Amino acid sequence: MSYTENFILPEYYLIFACKCGACRNTCCGGWGISLTMNEYFRLLGLECSAELRSKLDTAFHLADERSPEHYALVTPRFDGHCKIQAEDGRCMLHRECGEEVLSAVCRYYPRAPRTYPIAECCTSASCEETLELLFADDEPIKFVNAELTFDLERQPEPEIGGEGYIDPEKYNEIRKTAFGILGDRALPFGQRLKQLGHELYRLDRLDYSDADASAPSPITLTDRLCDLLGRTSETIAELKSNCAQFEYNHNYLPELYPKLDIYLEKLFCNHIFYKRFPYSFENVTDHHFRDEFTSIAAAYALWKYLCGAYLHCRANPTLSDLIDVTALIFRVIEHSRFDECAVRFLHGSGADTPASLSGLIDF
Repeated sequence: MSYTENFILPEYYLIFACKCGACRNTCCGGWGISLTMNEYFRLLGLECSAELRSKLDTAFHLADERSPEHYALVTPRFDGHCKIQAEDGRCMLHRECGEEVLSAVCRYYPRAPRTYPIAECCTSASCEETLELLFADDEPIKFVNAELTFDLERQPEPEIGGEGYIDPEKYNEIRKTAFGILGDRALPFGQRLKQLGHELYRLDRLDYSDADASAPSPITLTDRLCDLLGRTSETIAELKSNCAQFEYNHNYLPELYPKLDIYLEKLFCNHIFYKRFPYSFENVTDHHFRDEFTSIAAAYALWKYLCGAYLHCRANPTLSDLIDVTALIFRVIEHSRFDECAVRFLHGSGADTPASLSGLIDF
């Protein structure tokens, strides 16, 4: 079931390593983790120490709606962490039995290998180490090639011209254009996002005109989106609680972090690479490029709104504080149906117009 491939990677991937117990917010804390049926039964029969066995026997429960790919879930402790996480933050299973026995989610997170439409891999912005590597210097993200092996099934490849088919040449061409737009440091980052909107609307043969005085309030829209997401995400609900104490100020984050535009450039370049932009949605047959822009504008607005409120509640915010809240927000943006949810919400609110999306970027 394993495969080896020559992947396109952001250069930081070559030095990425899990921080283990040194992580401020470990990935196994406060997050639902699933296991396949094979992984579940393998761990039930695993030979290990009596101490580890006693924890493994209560560490998982069967999913309400089971399938071979989604069979069981981790049962967290009272504090939201995994029962097999040791006091030093490390995984007892990994330490005693090795990486090979871990579930695929635990073994490969935050990596996202893809073999279709081209072989590429990066790590998620929901991981603080990813963000620390991205923000460590001012250089644009560089991409390299390297051979990697994954103990996973290869992605199915649709027939050329068939349902779900993505033309690799078109995919590469649009990606290259998007990275060029987002990397144009002659413009403020928000203006770069709107330039990307112009390009995506052009691909849909539509005009991007943001002149509309009747566009809904972007703050109100973002607040309502937070409320919607908070119904199923404890992370968003908790971060949203900070917003009552903070009146959003457009200059607040840039004044805190003079290099903010560079951080945002690298964050969103990594994000669109991670999400398989410009085909981030599951159904690529009914795909509209303007929906890609809608989800990116919503993600940016959500990040600004929640990030500003969180940092306002901190005493003397540091770069680590910015990284921590960004990682929390991108847990939802990159590991849920955020794209579809944001597009449906903004469409239902009559706010998926260019004027409204520009407002979400500019507020």
